Amino acid sequence: MYLPLKLKAVAYTGLISVVIGFIVIIGWVFNILSFQTIIPAYASMKFNTALGFILLGCILLLTQFRVTRYYTALSVFLSILVMAIGLISLLQTLFHFTLGIDQFFITDYPSINLHRPNPGRMSVNTAACFILLGLAFVGFNFKHRFIHLFAQYLLTFVTAISAVALIGYLYGFSLFYNVSYASAMAIHTALLFLFISITASLLHPGIGVTGLFTGTRVGNKAARRLLFQFVFIGLVFGAFRMESRHLKLFSFNGGLAVLIICFLCAGLALAWYLVNWLNALDHSRHQAEQEVTLINRELEKRVRERSAKLTNLLAKFRESESKFKAAFEHSAIGMALVSLKGRWLQVNKTLCNMVGYKEQELLSMSFLDITHPDDHNEYTTLADEILKEENRTGRIERRYICKDGAVVWISVNVATVTDKRGGPIYFVSQFEDITERKNAEVSLKTAYCEIKKHMHNIENIAWKQSHLIRSPLANLKGLTTILLENPADGETLLYIKNELDRLDKVIIEMAEDAAGRGVKKIIARNRSFKR
Repeated sequence: MYLPLKLKAVAYTGLISVVIGFIVIIGWVFNILSFQTIIPAYASMKFNTALGFILLGCILLLTQFRVTRYYTALSVFLSILVMAIGLISLLQTLFHFTLGIDQFFITDYPSINLHRPNPGRMSVNTAACFILLGLAFVGFNFKHRFIHLFAQYLLTFVTAISAVALIGYLYGFSLFYNVSYASAMAIHTALLFLFISITASLLHPGIGVTGLFTGTRVGNKAARRLLFQFVFIGLVFGAFRMESRHLKLFSFNGGLAVLIICFLCAGLALAWYLVNWLNALDHSRHQAEQEVTLINRELEKRVRERSAKLTNLLAKFRESESKFKAAFEHSAIGMALVSLKGRWLQVNKTLCNMVGYKEQELLSMSFLDITHPDDHNEYTTLADEILKEENRTGRIERRYICKDGAVVWISVNVATVTDKRGGPIYFVSQFEDITERKNAEVSLKTAYCEIKKHMHNIENIAWKQSHLIRSPLANLKGLTTILLENPADGETLLYIKNELDRLDKVIIEMAEDAAGRGVKKIIARNRSFKR
């Protein structure tokens, strides 16, 4: 889709066209001759011509300021109106009839007074330019490239017709601006046609003849440089030829020869200028290529260095990855990678053996699927704490339910793997079976309770039997005192022996009672007292 460019030159040309059109209309309404023509005694711009330029200026302004959503319809309507003004005027001149539009708005008294045919009618070349411009602006409202290209060539024809008219005025060759005997294209009419056709062609600068001068390639730059120089040389040599002819400096053949020599010299000068300019461009291009070559070499060197570093890093990464994989797969303890949502990402064989599941079975389950229901809250709390802490590690002991329904105790060490920004990615967990240790702890607790119970029983026995022991001991103490007073008293010794037997019997009964309660076995020994 080809959209018109927002060019200030287009808006300014449209505004100038409208202003000049209104000035000429004011000149016709108030009979101001200087408003109708720029140079006295030259052709004036007709009322309908001024009206056509007002419409063309409005069309150019619409291309830059779309003041209404009916822009396309309004632009087409104005273009058709311009084309109709030119077409009716041309048909009237060619077929020698009149429809009354030439003096519909104003009467052309100067032409009537001079007895000129068709007063108020625009010239043939002016009418042709209005027709071509109307067709071109209608074509620009379509979205087809071929129509745009055709419209660009129509504008080129208008540029050529107006340029020929201006050259005719410049060198006094009336045939260039006065196509028919009836009327001639005014000089300011030719100027407006030239500016309007050129600026309108800039609405789509990439196509047509305009594309030769608006591109960015070397040929386009050369065309822009040579265009103005050729125009300048042509105008200067043309003026020189006219002046030499007017002053009769040369004969016709001599003047023609001088003109040819001048053009040849100018052509050589332009060729020299163009060659130097192209050589300068080529030199700049060569320097740029050398700089690009140096930059490419430096880049290749850096790429090789970076590639070597990346290769070394990749080799180290692969080595560390293989070591981690070997340690992961052949570890004596269970290992797993767990997602932040508790899904198993990767498990080793040791962990599978711990819980009795196959690897694919575990990978299809979550962390909580094999956790004992009473330990679910502990896992959630641990995960939240690990994600909040800076060291991102934690440890917990909990129960897991094996595939066969058995419950095992496992110690879990959890560490968080983070990305470059420190955000958590997944957990690395280590699993150690501590079921035997937990069972031993339970057995120790049970034994401790039993021992504590037996110690309590022993204390009760000792408290109950202490009076039985103290009674024989008191008797022995008294008999010993009597024996010390009378060593030859045999009856006292008999009493002592009886009390000792009774004490020995009490001790044996206490030992047997304690052995019966499971604390220890006491082997009673008979002690004989020798006198």
